[in-house]
Amino acid sequence: MKNKAFTLAEVLIVLALVGFLFTLTIPNVIHKQGSQKYIETLTTAQSKLQTAFEETAKANNNKLPLDWDNVKASNNKSEAIIKELGKRLQIMSYCGASDSGCFAPNGYRTLNGVATTVITDDMEPFARTSELPQDDIVANDNVGLNLQDESESNSEQPMQKPVQYQQADPKASSVYVSLLDGGSIALKTSSTYCNGIVPAVDPIERPFCGVIYVDVNGPAIPNMLGVDVFGFYLSGNNVLPMGFYGDDFSFDYNCLRETPHATKYNGLGCTAWAMKNKNMEYRKCQAGKRLGWASATRCTEPSKK
Repeated sequence: MKNKAFTLAEVLIVLALVGFLFTLTIPNVIHKQGSQKYIETLTTAQSKLQTAFEETAKANNNKLPLDWDNVKASNNKSEAIIKELGKRLQIMSYCGASDSGCFAPNGYRTLNGVATTVITDDMEPFARTSELPQDDIVANDNVGLNLQDESESNSEQPMQKPVQYQQADPKASSVYVSLLDGGSIALKTSSTYCNGIVPAVDPIERPFCGVIYVDVNGPAIPNMLGVDVFGFYLSGNNVLPMGFYGDDFSFDYNCLRETPHATKYNGLGCTAWAMKNKNMEYRKCQAGKRLGWASATRCTEPSKK
């Protein structure tokens, strides 16, 4: 009895079907694996920065960064802080006040794909969100990362008074470095002293000393805010992720995949979300409409009532 072989046409049909399924599944797998790698590297970077700040602060009698002995005596606060941290961080090269050599030479894009100069721009305050949903207005006694589950927060506690922003004074400065692990850090101080307040809608007053931008894989692509580039507040000696629950620079309005109203900061507000929820679902569905601290953490989850 002869075994019946597949015809050439049947083989081609099977190969075409396999190829089609490959194109549907593999990009999603690569996308997910890439996102998880960025999140892991982000979490490690934040942990190393936090440890470096804490250890350096301890060596300076627990003073705020701008009051550290070598920083206070310097006219370039950002550079002085980085040099102090450099004793505890594995810094490969100092690029000084220019991002050249440390960050992507062809620039960066926001989460919705628009070119942005936020990495190289001078320090400036973030605009207050005038449309912040009432669901985001809760009190929180945690002055740290503020990444816990806020579903049990007491919404009856009063909201903090609107923050009075202060423009960066002439002493504001920036410094850029690359790390041995392949990442890059930009540190921007806003003033001579930590005399600002991190903008938030909860009643916690967190000192604002500047911002830190971290590109977890340095100049390598994709160079997109919220994907491989993230933002932190330098709040005293705390490295506080932007977009935390209660942050006035909110996740709902600063982590937007598609919007005509996004600013040059769009994507930096994804930082706390990526660290807390360990996902980048905001790359697939719209923050503020489908995702949110008080609603679903994944596109496939039903929204909370």
